[in-house]
Amino acid sequence: MVLKNFAKTMMVGAMTAGILACSTSQQISENSVSQKDGSFDTPHRFVAINPDWLQQSYTSYQAGDPLIKRVVSSVVDAADDALTKPNVSVLDKTLVAPSGDKQDYISVGPYWWPDPSKPDGLPWIKRDGKVNPASKTTGSDKPAMNDMLMYISSLSMAYYYTKDEKYAEKAASFINTWFLSPNTRMNPSLDFGQAVPGAEDGRPYGVIETRWFIRLIDDVGLISNSKHFNKIKQQQFKNWLSQYTNWLQTSELGKQACDAHNNHGTYCEAQIAAYALYTGQKSTAKQYVERVFKHRLAEQVEPNGAQPDELARTRPLHYSVFNLEGYFFAARVADQLGLDMWQFTAENGASIKKMVDFILPAIKKQGYWQNVADKKMRRGRLFYFLQYAYIKFGDEKYRQAIEDLFSLVANEDRAELAQCLLVMPTPTNLTLADLKQMDPTGAKSKYRCYY
Repeated sequence: MVLKNFAKTMMVGAMTAGILACSTSQQISENSVSQKDGSFDTPHRFVAINPDWLQQSYTSYQAGDPLIKRVVSSVVDAADDALTKPNVSVLDKTLVAPSGDKQDYISVGPYWWPDPSKPDGLPWIKRDGKVNPASKTTGSDKPAMNDMLMYISSLSMAYYYTKDEKYAEKAASFINTWFLSPNTRMNPSLDFGQAVPGAEDGRPYGVIETRWFIRLIDDVGLISNSKHFNKIKQQQFKNWLSQYTNWLQTSELGKQACDAHNNHGTYCEAQIAAYALYTGQKSTAKQYVERVFKHRLAEQVEPNGAQPDELARTRPLHYSVFNLEGYFFAARVADQLGLDMWQFTAENGASIKKMVDFILPAIKKQGYWQNVADKKMRRGRLFYFLQYAYIKFGDEKYRQAIEDLFSLVANEDRAELAQCLLVMPTPTNLTLADLKQMDPTGAKSKYRCYY
């Protein structure tokens, strides 16, 4: 019976207040997937981050650039908060995977709910765009992992800019507990991701939950000069990531994820490309970059840049940008393989530029986006994509669109564009006064850039 005990446990709070309340207690397995021996021949310290741009921003910081200093101050505040957080691991969740091994990652499909027409609510049914709070509690691993990855981002960036070892030490401690320590690490597989109680123990859609591991590679790069995350630890992390890459390529769920037609497939392929690059498997990285651009692009994106699968969702702008990010990650991998996918055009005329251009009118709610509602989409997220487009394509419309974002960000609860200044060139039309207007106290700038 699919998810027999798991489903019952999930039902406890979800049927009432919509939360998990589980007292499952099973013996924790001491077994974990053994790490490979050997080393990887790779010069790639970053994946998404452009090291030249990063160095330019750091040089500006050292020279006293007021914009960069202000953003670093916000990052340091976030890092100081992260210093107070306890380490977390897959052992902390209250549920146990159907495998019986608590080191197996578990999550629950976010848009799935108990069926009110069934006495036990099983199997759960889908309500697209409506997140079940049960998917966000300590019953599963996703909430703790996401919080941890955000803490690591703040800590690693704070370390890079301040060189204060306490930030690298804490970031390394988080990584060691979740990925490296034999007794607490997550098994490098995802057999039980985005489960649906009463229906499926695990689904290919769970793979998208590890997309932030691409960013984690860059965070590791930011602390790679620290004594607290030395070459041995970096090698161990590469070993773990190599094993997970193998799972993505060989498991049925992994293969199904990469075959998905929408953003799930894009992110699966982008993940493999990024992880293969980082672990020195260049031919695999190239193979998956080509899958994204030479096969997926024409099937997924229309000649005008529209993404039908994402536009059909209840949050069309969010998912269009979300999927675009997967293409950006793949393009950054391509850069480091000597391939230029920014200028690549598919047989049907689709391209990254066309994807950006289709989204562009959403800033002013014009064109296709005139009557499209997506209340959860913060338009400040578009900065990263627009700045990249301006640098790559040189069209003034992107620079103007960036300026149009400033007033919008002032009315949003986060200023995600601020931290982009730490990893990419500062727009010539952005001033300190603009940043202060967008984020008067600096508190909104604690959220990381959309990369």
